Amino acid sequence: MNLTFMPLSTDQRTLRYQKKIFSAALFAACSISLSACDNNHNSTQKNAAPKAEYAAIARGKVEIEGGLLEVSAPENGIFSQINVKLGDHIQQGQILAQLDPQAAALDLAEAKAAAAQAKAQLNMQTLRLPAAERLASRWQKAAALGAAQQQQADDATQAVAQIQAENAVASAQVQVEQQKVAAAEYALEKRTIRAPQAGEIVKVWVQQGSTATADQHIAFTILPERPLIVRAEVNESFISHIKMGMKASLSVEGSASQLPIAAHVIQINKVYETASLGNDPTLQNGRVVACILALDPPSKSSSTTAQKQQQTETPPLLVGQNLLVKFYD
Repeated sequence: MNLTFMPLSTDQRTLRYQKKIFSAALFAACSISLSACDNNHNSTQKNAAPKAEYAAIARGKVEIEGGLLEVSAPENGIFSQINVKLGDHIQQGQILAQLDPQAAALDLAEAKAAAAQAKAQLNMQTLRLPAAERLASRWQKAAALGAAQQQQADDATQAVAQIQAENAVASAQVQVEQQKVAAAEYALEKRTIRAPQAGEIVKVWVQQGSTATADQHIAFTILPERPLIVRAEVNESFISHIKMGMKASLSVEGSASQLPIAAHVIQINKVYETASLGNDPTLQNGRVVACILALDPPSKSSSTTAQKQQQTETPPLLVGQNLLVKFYD
């Protein structure tokens, strides 16, 4: 069978060419659309909010366990001697200052003199008793033999009882005067102001010659040798995320170059209070719960070089310093 091929007309060739161009254009458009969708998906994933690295964040302040110590003068007087100055490290019982002791010393001397007089009176009364007892014994024997009247023996026995009573009064007077001596010694000792605990003098409120009065009794402020703690104010929206023993990192506000300091939660208060840290007025009116954190000891496994680097980049914390506290699960 003979096949006869008819040549295509010009219009037919043009139509076929247009179809090829349309197919190619459609394929390119689909490819571009799919590529754009893929790029948009990747961009959406990149722009998604990253997961927070911490469970809660709060403002904190460095404090000393138990607070600062304010040492006051126990009574009015003029400071005759100041033995310490700002920055001195002191030991418990060390003398910090001395109030004028002249009046108290005179009172003590008078009390000691009165005590000595009472003791001498007791000694005199004690010497009378043996002689009175011997005399009463003789009168009793004489009355029994009929050589003396019984009344005389009874009078001698009564004299012994009276001397014994006088001795008891004299002994009690000695104790009273000794108590007065102890009171005078205590009053004199109160003129000496001693350190209640070991620590560092961070404030001296008085000077030699100044007067301690009812309005101004505070003489020194001491930073005790106790561990530092951090008081963090956690907003009520974050408090459900905080747990005992939870890890935290402390960073000094306004300093991004210092290494964070490790700490952990040791106390969570059970009372809401008004925020007191920071300058944000919205936080001032917010309710917070105070959490207490203790500083973690330095890791023993870290090398000496790393420890020295950390000490160089992280200066010691100061009481009253503001911190940013981040809590971690």
